[in-house]
Amino acid sequence: MKTWNRKMVTLVTLTMACGCLLVACSKDSGSESTTAPTGTTTGTAAPAKKGNITVTLYDRGNIPQGMGTIDNNRWTKWVNETGPTEAKYVPIPRGEAVQKLNILFASGSAPDVIHEFDTNFRDQLYQQKQIMPVDDLIQKYSTTYKALLQKYPELKKAGSKSDGKQYEFGRVQKLVGFQALFIREDWLKKLGLKAPETVEDLFKVAQAFANDDPDGNGKKDTYGIALSGETGGAISTMFQDVSWVLQDGKLVHDWDRAKAAVTFKKQLFDAGLTDKDFLTDKNGQKAIQDWINGKTGIFVGRTVDPVNYATYYEPLKKNVPTAEVSAIKLPASTYGRFAVGVNNPVQMTTVINSKTKDPQAAMKYIDFMSDKATAEVLRYGTPEVDSVKKANGCYGPKDLAQFSKEVSWNVDFQLLLQQIEIEPCASVTSQMDASQPLQKEFIELIKQNNIANLSDDVKYAPITAGEHMPALPEDLKIVNTNVTKITDFYSKAIVSGSAYTVDQAFADAKDLWTKSGGAKLEEFYLKWYNENKDTAFLAKDMWKFKQN
Repeated sequence: MKTWNRKMVTLVTLTMACGCLLVACSKDSGSESTTAPTGTTTGTAAPAKKGNITVTLYDRGNIPQGMGTIDNNRWTKWVNETGPTEAKYVPIPRGEAVQKLNILFASGSAPDVIHEFDTNFRDQLYQQKQIMPVDDLIQKYSTTYKALLQKYPELKKAGSKSDGKQYEFGRVQKLVGFQALFIREDWLKKLGLKAPETVEDLFKVAQAFANDDPDGNGKKDTYGIALSGETGGAISTMFQDVSWVLQDGKLVHDWDRAKAAVTFKKQLFDAGLTDKDFLTDKNGQKAIQDWINGKTGIFVGRTVDPVNYATYYEPLKKNVPTAEVSAIKLPASTYGRFAVGVNNPVQMTTVINSKTKDPQAAMKYIDFMSDKATAEVLRYGTPEVDSVKKANGCYGPKDLAQFSKEVSWNVDFQLLLQQIEIEPCASVTSQMDASQPLQKEFIELIKQNNIANLSDDVKYAPITAGEHMPALPEDLKIVNTNVTKITDFYSKAIVSGSAYTVDQAFADAKDLWTKSGGAKLEEFYLKWYNENKDTAFLAKDMWKFKQN
């Protein structure tokens, strides 16, 4: 097992390096030479005099040896030499970003442009009036981002706050299947079964996979379905067990769907169709091992990055060369049919400090970093040095090791990269080599999964992606933390047989909800939805970015 882990780490590392390309696509059939962006969206020379700003940059401790420091390297120099603004980068430890930024704001030394993924923290800055509204700034000084807002008005919707003003900048990508419900197609064929269409079908297929020797080794050593990791979450999604649902036009906290999901998981467990120790598999790694060792028939993985190929598919095919895998729709429950999991197509990443002395320079910097030409250089390097055009018209690394050292680590310069603008070469399928049989098979799985997640008969279970849910005030954050403990009751019911029933678990859960102040959460979300349902970024907005 240790030997396999070492091999897997090496494989994943190399694949991630390749995956970071999200290779660029060129429609120009002429020269492969590409000049760097000039610093403006019109292609004219950058102004002789540049403004000066400070900008946060995540420090992940991953800059390759010989590449300088996170705030002084090839890419910081390229941005400053090529762009319209002189940016001084302020390193922010990735694992301590919020703590570090709080200290900087408290001391009055917070940077002008702040890149931060944490939705709650950005909302905190808004509540404290520490970031500026940017509507006027965009109108006066922006060209690139202003055009993006016109093309993708959802950027403004997602970046606006409760006062109706825009405060945040973000990036857009196509909506694709993020998670995939994998099933062993060869097991279905051997046992004369069809892919499950309903909850009842799913149970019967899992039962056959666990009991009817689908791998033909004469032993009862297979699992029908995983319960730990992302598979357990997908089962909850199948019943629309997502806590907050629309009912009669109101956003309410749901108990019935949660009870249906827990009941089904208990049925799987009691019937011996899953790993009895799934609760100890906290990070889902055991479930992955069972899948790639050919011992689990139904499992949720991912299909959005070449690293997913190296994690879920290639090792399975090496261990079980005869394995056949399909990506199928999540079976329908009495509550509907839902996507297993899709990405957030509009992600907000950036705000401007309300105390910045040169907002115009900050806006010009954001324009430059949002520009397609900038994105292509930051993502793929330059053809002269780093990349070469492939047969599909997209760029790949001339030398993977050199590319990993020079280019692929710079992902945090790309928090305003509009991936949708560099399609189709940004897609995972364009990054894979269809001339390789196994990679070609995985490309087909990716296509299957997009159909499974984005078909017309499939809905998104939550009302929106988690990043677009409202940030809770401090007192309700405490309530929310306390009520999350109700899942302990659910887990106990699943594994306890008749000693602790589902009914008992939900009686205890509702009691904890009441005592912890759950009613305050219900009031908050109901009020938020009633006041913002026409302006908030919701699932219907996400679906506008469906993969073609």
